[in-house]
Order: sequence, then C-alpha cells, then structure tokens
Amino acid sequence: MSRLNKLKATIATSLLALACGFSTPLLAEAIEQTVRIEVTKPAEGGQCAVQAVFRGDHDNCNNDNAKGRADCSKESGCVCTRQEKHITWQIEDKQSFSIVFDQGSPNPFVAKGDSECNLKSNKKGKLRCRVKGKDVPKGDYKYSIHVPECPATQSHIKIY
Repeated sequence: MSRLNKLKATIATSLLALACGFSTPLLAEAIEQTVRIEVTKPAEGGQCAVQAVFRGDHDNCNNDNAKGRADCSKESGCVCTRQEKHITWQIEDKQSFSIVFDQGSPNPFVAKGDSECNLKSNKKGKLRCRVKGKDVPKGDYKYSIHVPECPATQSHIKIY
C-alpha cells in the first residue's frame, strides 16, 4: 500500500472514530432506572405511608437531553429515561403494589405482545416495564403507586 493510501486510511479511521465518539445517541445513552418504594407503618397503628425514591449511581436526568432535575425530584421517585429502555419499581418486604397512570397521561409502556407490562408487581415485589418504541411522545407521565391498605402516592417519569 502506498504512503498516500495509508494516510487516507488513517484519516478516514480517525474521522469515523471521532464521529462515533461525539454522536448524539452515544452521548445520550440512558441506563435502566430503579424506583424504590418505601412503606412506613407507624408504631401506634395509624395509616401507613408510601414514598417513592430514586437512588442510583447513574442519573439519566443529568443528561443534557433530559434537561436536569428542576421538575423531577429524586425524593418523589421521579426518573428520566428514553424510548426502548426499562424502568424497575421495587418494594421492600416483597409486598404487592400497582402503578396507575393518571392525570390524562397515556400509558408509555408496551401494552401488547412479548414485552407486555400489566403494571402490577410480581411475587418478589418488583415491576419492570419497557418504554414503548419511538412512537412514545416525550414529556412527563404522572402516575400513582398503590400499595394495599395505604393511601396512594404520586410520582412521574420524564421521557426525553
């Protein structure tokens, strides 16, 4: 191979690597987020309280495309994600719970087929759903978390 061809190949490879390194999808990569559901039962026998909290090493809300946490509090269990990613809810003590979308927001999760999400926890106290494909509109999706014998609490998902 001539010196000129080697130089062209090196430049082309470098440009390709640079383009991949700065491509928007790679910079905006979201990972699965987990919302922890905590139930507090007062010692005096009063009504229990449900709280959703986000704790994680990687916070998708810090992504430039998600535009930060100004309207998405960790303490309310709000998480940020994008299409085709999963969200997991997990409750302590393997209690049952369900998620109900309210305030006019449509269900952003797969509703039919192999990846169907029925929005009810399994026997281990977990619920994992995949956000639908590219047809899911970006925005906030408000929902309530229902735990038997406790008042529901609200949170939301920010899809960017």
